[in-house]
Order: sequence, then structure tokens, then C-alpha cells
Amino acid sequence: MNLWNQHDLKVMETREKAILLKEEFDKKHGINIKDYSQKLNRFLDRRLKQESDLILKRHLFLTIFSLASLNRKIYK
Repeated sequence: MNLWNQHDLKVMETREKAILLKEEFDKKHGINIKDYSQKLNRFLDRRLKQESDLILKRHLFLTIFSLASLNRKIYK
């Protein structure tokens, strides 16, 4: 499995985890609370902060690495 496929798999796993956490939040607090979106975003941020930061860093690395390798192939 190449690096992009692994990255996509990790993104999909994190998305599934976010959906489960949203359902958990909805059961606990309901959807008709004041500032629902704000509270849900804070909840998800607390739970998924490290994973989302890692995904962003991995994506940037893969993009820069791909561009650098393409640049080498073009000019050599």
C-alpha cells in the first residue's frame, strides 16, 4: 500500500470516529441546545485534535514530497 492510500485510509478512519463521536454527543446533549455547532466543534476538537493535526502534517509532507520528486524528474 502506498503512502497516499495509507493517508486516505487514516482520513476515512478519523471521519468514521468523528461520526461516532457526533452521535455520542447528540445522545448526551441533544441537538436542540443553544450553540449546538460551537459545542459540538469543541467536543470534536478535544477528542480528535491530535489525529487531525497528524493528518494535516502527513498531508503537507506527502504533497511537498510529491512536488519535490516531480521537480527533480523535470529538471534532470
